[in-house]
Amino acid sequence: MARLEIPKYVKMDECGYREKTVLLRVDFNSPIEPGSGRILDITRIKSHVPTISYLLKQNAKVVLLSHQGQKGSSDFVSLKAHAEVLSELLRANVKFVEQVYGDKVDEAVRSAKNGDVILLENTRFVEEETRVVNSYEEHAKCELVKRLSAFSHVYVNDAFASSHRNHASLVGFPFVLPAVAGKLMTEELEAVKRIVEESSGPTAFLLGGGKLKDSVKLVNNILERGVADKVVLTGLIANAFLVATGFIRESVLIKKLSEYENELKLAKRIFSRFNEKILLPVDVAVERNGERVELPLEELRFDDEPMDVGSRTITMIHDSLKGFKTAFLRGPAGVVEKRGFEKGTVELLKLLCELGIYTVIGGGHTRIIAEQLGLVDKLGYASTGGGALLTLLSGEPLPALQALSFAFERTKVACGDVNGRD
Repeated sequence: MARLEIPKYVKMDECGYREKTVLLRVDFNSPIEPGSGRILDITRIKSHVPTISYLLKQNAKVVLLSHQGQKGSSDFVSLKAHAEVLSELLRANVKFVEQVYGDKVDEAVRSAKNGDVILLENTRFVEEETRVVNSYEEHAKCELVKRLSAFSHVYVNDAFASSHRNHASLVGFPFVLPAVAGKLMTEELEAVKRIVEESSGPTAFLLGGGKLKDSVKLVNNILERGVADKVVLTGLIANAFLVATGFIRESVLIKKLSEYENELKLAKRIFSRFNEKILLPVDVAVERNGERVELPLEELRFDDEPMDVGSRTITMIHDSLKGFKTAFLRGPAGVVEKRGFEKGTVELLKLLCELGIYTVIGGGHTRIIAEQLGLVDKLGYASTGGGALLTLLSGEPLPALQALSFAFERTKVACGDVNGRD
């Protein structure tokens, strides 16, 4: 029995795609270098290659949809460069169409052959994609969905990292087409399922990084729902809990955290209820004269700012997690951009590996460090998720997954018919 409910969905290998036109929603949203438009990290593009390759092996015609950035941001750019990167990864020509839907798209799909890959323009270039609506069904009635579904046999959603968004390309198509979860989407959901099932426990959540509002909310939800047996806090969220609970009374931190008054109040309430499940640092690393200096909390000076956890804290975490089976690790334990203060994050990754704890890594800096250390495969799974993963673990619904669930029965019937004919 799961401590977190994941809606039903049809996996893509339950259906056939031979010589079909497949509309595939991916998440190619990548960091972009301002000015040059160069893609700085192709991880997300690369993560969808197995799904695309699976479809190509069945000689399907693959039409890709993705977004990049958001209106007003420097990374709100065309997907032309993404098509070039994907062409290199697939070792095949990916045709790019400078339109999300319309006559150019219709002609490109009509003239394409089975086994071809087409990438359409940034979905957020059209207003319908992000239009605020009252229901998912309303998205299904927009021109974007109508025009693209007209030539498609099946919709595959592989964009787990975007699945917390109520956007047309993510929730509209399951109401008009058979809809399945792609290989990456399924991998992500299976990894989450593994750490939230009762039989997988005990489970630890190790939370760090700088996203304080999201993290405090997550701590509250996972403890309320009984998803976590132990919550280990590092980084900014640990600093917030140390201030909120009075472990740090006089520090420059108090002023810096003043804008988070609501989060500090919630942190204090959480700790008063669940203190036996929460592990806070007992020592920290600060910078003095350009050097890393470790010291216990009681020896912090007013102008000291904790920038990492100390060695005693790492030992305490190691001892506390003996016997744990699964873990979720999100956010670095310290200011990893500064030399010497990546130590806590490195040690956390190593101790999880040493203890043999199956770990889902929540992307970002933590994933990058784990890759550099060659530990990802030894630990378990590195998610592309970000906000979607946090939303799911917080117990909130993922719109894209709910839409797939809506189409579950109809898709099972459609896949059965296709497989029967094959």
